[in-house]
Amino acid sequence: MNVCCFSGYVVDDPKIKNLDGVSLAEFTVVVHSYRTTKSTGKKSRISTFLNCEAWHTGAETIAKFAKKGVKIQIHASARNPAKGARGIVFRVNEFDFINSSQEESYA
Repeated sequence: MNVCCFSGYVVDDPKIKNLDGVSLAEFTVVVHSYRTTKSTGKKSRISTFLNCEAWHTGAETIAKFAKKGVKIQIHASARNPAKGARGIVFRVNEFDFINSSQEESYA
């Protein structure tokens, strides 16, 4: 089963395309993880950038509301864009915008 779930911040406004009458939104989400160094006890933030795509009405909704810095939770499936290609694209199956008024921004 290929199910991915993560939450993060939209890096830039999504780019929307129309492919044969079907909407496609492409965007990147940054997810932060934190590690503490044993020797110093200092906490550091590690950022991971995830390329995402959404289709149909989901693409239109994401393009309308998922502006730069918005926090989003995503359920997706991972795929390679082409055989032998490096990198992964996450195809969005479900999403939810998170009220980030009290959250730290992605920057």
